[in-house]
Amino acid sequence: MHRIIVNGQYIDENALQLESERLQLDPNLRAIPDETQRSAQVRAAAEHSLICRTLVEQTARADPRPIDPDLISKEVERQKILGGCRAGFDDSRLRAGIEMELRVNRTLADLVAGAYKPTEADLRAFHAEHGHNFRSPEIFHAAHIVKHVNEFQTEAQAREAIETALAELESGEPFEAVAERWSDCKGNGGDLGAFPSGRMVQEFEDVLRTLDVGRRSGIFVTPFGFHIAELRGRQLDGSADFDSVRGDIERVLTTMAEHQTLMMSVEALRLKADIQRVPVESEASNPDR
Repeated sequence: MHRIIVNGQYIDENALQLESERLQLDPNLRAIPDETQRSAQVRAAAEHSLICRTLVEQTARADPRPIDPDLISKEVERQKILGGCRAGFDDSRLRAGIEMELRVNRTLADLVAGAYKPTEADLRAFHAEHGHNFRSPEIFHAAHIVKHVNEFQTEAQAREAIETALAELESGEPFEAVAERWSDCKGNGGDLGAFPSGRMVQEFEDVLRTLDVGRRSGIFVTPFGFHIAELRGRQLDGSADFDSVRGDIERVLTTMAEHQTLMMSVEALRLKADIQRVPVESEASNPDR
């Protein structure tokens, strides 16, 4: 067993243990069949991760540029509100932690500043090769009439009202007029607009899938009560076109390039650093430690 010192700063063993526990969930490490080898790899990965993190923090701490105190104060107040802290709370440690976090974020931005920026050609090439992984969801456009069953309306009352609405529809009344007259969700003639699959409860979407565009259902039940639905449009799921996913692809390629640049920048810091591994026995025998 040994402890790690990075430029004179000890890495806390508890932090290493927590990082090891986090990395144990990594699929690549979990795939190592031999338990002893897996534990050794997890420990090595945790040490490398914390060494890199410590180097970034040291670089951030050594940066002479100040952090805007107003920015720190605003973040302090935001976190105090989220945490329910009272006005008398001593926020000195919170301020210090927030300032350090802002310094680290600035340092990380500096370290990736030279990252490659993907071109339009890069984006289109990525879509051509991986476009099948970008899927557009099934889109419905529907309208409905609903009668809720709740503490204000019994099942019998809701059923009677929805049956009256259905009778008016079957007599030729326009869907919009019947919806405004009978639905518990009035407005826009019951039009729900366009929405992706998964937005509505399963029972509702299951009925929509049985309808042709322009047709309406009979009465059906969901956990909310009784419904009548009209399908006004439907777009099946499929591969997303380039324009619809261009932003996503740009974010993916930018993130990949920034990650690669960050790893190279941190490796450069590591090569210049004084990193020592001190046996625990030696540390324990030194009363000055």
